[in-house]
Amino acid sequence: MTLRFLVFLAAVLYGISIASPVQDSTQAQAKDSTATIKTSQPQRYLHVATNPTMSDIYVNKLHTDFSSKPNYVSPGFIKVPQGDTTVRVTLFQAGYRDTTINISLSEKDTSYLIVALRQSYDTELIDAQNKLLAQRKRKLLGHKLIWASLVPFAASAVSAIVTHKYIQDAKDDHKAIENSRIRKGDSYQDKKDSFADNRDKAKRAKVIGGTTLGVGIVVLSAGLILSF
Repeated sequence: MTLRFLVFLAAVLYGISIASPVQDSTQAQAKDSTATIKTSQPQRYLHVATNPTMSDIYVNKLHTDFSSKPNYVSPGFIKVPQGDTTVRVTLFQAGYRDTTINISLSEKDTSYLIVALRQSYDTELIDAQNKLLAQRKRKLLGHKLIWASLVPFAASAVSAIVTHKYIQDAKDDHKAIENSRIRKGDSYQDKKDSFADNRDKAKRAKVIGGTTLGVGIVVLSAGLILSF
């Protein structure tokens, strides 16, 4: 009787040990399936169209700076992050009053917004808008100049490396000339010519490096001034 009870108890414990991993595996598969469903959700969009077209679109800006580059231009598709239920859209075009709208989004599909901007006849407002556009152009030019300054800076760095190489070659030639026991003949003259050639190349590379460095500093300074 005791032996039968021990066998029964061992069988029960063995069954529990098997069932637990199976249950854990089932739960893990359920979690993986849920994660797959979440990650497979389609990308949502908000389609914005305006009259007139080519209006600037700023997204989720509490205080919109119209002198800054817009996020989109109408007509345009705005990517909506998963979980967002509303989007704040501000529309701007010179000669029209700017418009800000809070839009409730569809949970699954693309949402649509069509706006007819109201034309303005306020000359002061239009002048202010044109000034903002001019400021935007200056900022964009400034950003382009900042990126463009990388070219002369890179050229200056290359010139510095080349200058160092020629200087080192000139030093080696000078050392060879100083250590030469025979100070005549073609070999000796070749060393002297090589020394003079490397020295001249080093001078030219140094001038080029200094010039391109100066150009880079000027272009970068102009870009920083215009971008603010």
